Amino acid sequence: MSQKFEAFLFDLDGTLVDSNGIVDRVMETWCQQNGVSYSEIKDSNHGLRSVDTVAAVAPHLDAVQAAADIEAGERAELVDLREIEGARSFLSQVPQGRWGIATSSYLLTAKAKLRAASIPIPRVLVAADGVLEGKPHPEAYLKASMELGYRPEDCLVFEDSETGVRSALNAGCSVFVVGSSLVMNEPRIVGRGASFSELQLLVDEDGRLEIVLDSTLG
Repeated sequence: MSQKFEAFLFDLDGTLVDSNGIVDRVMETWCQQNGVSYSEIKDSNHGLRSVDTVAAVAPHLDAVQAAADIEAGERAELVDLREIEGARSFLSQVPQGRWGIATSSYLLTAKAKLRAASIPIPRVLVAADGVLEGKPHPEAYLKASMELGYRPEDCLVFEDSETGVRSALNAGCSVFVVGSSLVMNEPRIVGRGASFSELQLLVDEDGRLEIVLDSTLG
C-alpha cells in the first residue's frame, strides 16, 4: 500500500477486540426477554449503537434504558475477552498521539473491553454516548479526527462492519477492512486483512504512516 496517513482511527468491537460473539449473545438474550425477533436484527446489529438498534426494532420501549441494560450485559461477559490477533503489537508501533478509537460501545463498556483485552486506552476515545448520531453517520469519526488534530482525509480507519465502514467513508476517511467476512468495494477502501498480524507499520522521515501487508514484504 503506497498511500500514507497522518493518523489511524480504530473501531473497537470486531476490530481491536474479539467481542462480536459477546455482542450477539447479549443482544439475543435481550431480544428473548423483550419479545423481539433476534433474527430480524442479527445481520445488521454490528456497528450500531444499542440505543439505535432498540429504537428501530422496539419503538415502544425506553431505548435509553434498554441500551443501558444491554451494555451492562456486555460488561458482565468480558472475562475471556481477547484482542484481535496482533492488535496490541500493532498499536505499540504507532507513534504516541497518532491513533484513537471511535466505537458504538458506550464509554464505560469500551474502557472495560480495552482493559479486559489488555489494550491501552487512548487519549482520544469517542464512544456511543459521546455523539448525537451513531454510525453510519460520520459524527464519530469526524469527532475523533478533530480531537486528534488531523483532517479526516488524512486518517486511515480500521473497521470490520459495513455500518462502520460507511461511517468512516461518510466522514471522508480511507478505510482498511479487518476480517474476512465483509465484502465491499469502494475506492477509499485501501486494503483488507484477516488480522493485524498480517500488517507492518512504516513511518517515513516526515512521520507519515503507511501499512504494508505481510505478503508483500521482502
